[in-house]
Amino acid sequence: MIRGSFPQPFLSRTYKTSFLKPRSKAEIKLLAAKKHSEAEKRRRMRINGQYETLRSVLPNLTKKDKASVLAETIKQVKELKKKVSKLEEDSSGNPLKNVKFPGGADKLNLEKCNNEGLVKATLSCEDSLGLMSSISRALGSVKTKVVKAEMVSVGGRTRSVLWVQGLGNDGLGMLKSTLKVAMHKPAFKMRRFTQ
Repeated sequence: MIRGSFPQPFLSRTYKTSFLKPRSKAEIKLLAAKKHSEAEKRRRMRINGQYETLRSVLPNLTKKDKASVLAETIKQVKELKKKVSKLEEDSSGNPLKNVKFPGGADKLNLEKCNNEGLVKATLSCEDSLGLMSSISRALGSVKTKVVKAEMVSVGGRTRSVLWVQGLGNDGLGMLKSTLKVAMHKPAFKMRRFTQ
């Protein structure tokens, strides 16, 4: 009840003088300059904070000025890109070391490996709460057994390569449809199963 402690004419007069008072062009320019100055100060503080983060993360930084920090950052990013491309080349050249990073699009691929009923299931999708338990239930629903599994999660995406055994002749289509459902099931529907 702040309003009850002040007489009505006082509130009305205060409101009119503070909010409805016409401002001169000089006052408007001064207020705009002050707001711009404060915004610039916040921007500079954010930039300097990011430079401090880079200074603490970069391993071989000898000079601490902004130009040196940017130069070292560019150098490190180029080196990391070379390492990633080398890893991708190494993994694609040797099928036994076929570990790749998850792609940006959702993918599911099934292929028969040999005559013993071994199937390689490769899926790439968004990493979500309960994804692995959903995949496990999907595999259990078609009565398969996982022989080997490789999983990579990067940046909210996951890539899983599963070698499964125990599928019948018509089981490949069932496995594909159940894995598709497991990949696209939203996380909120999975919470009741994972608690």
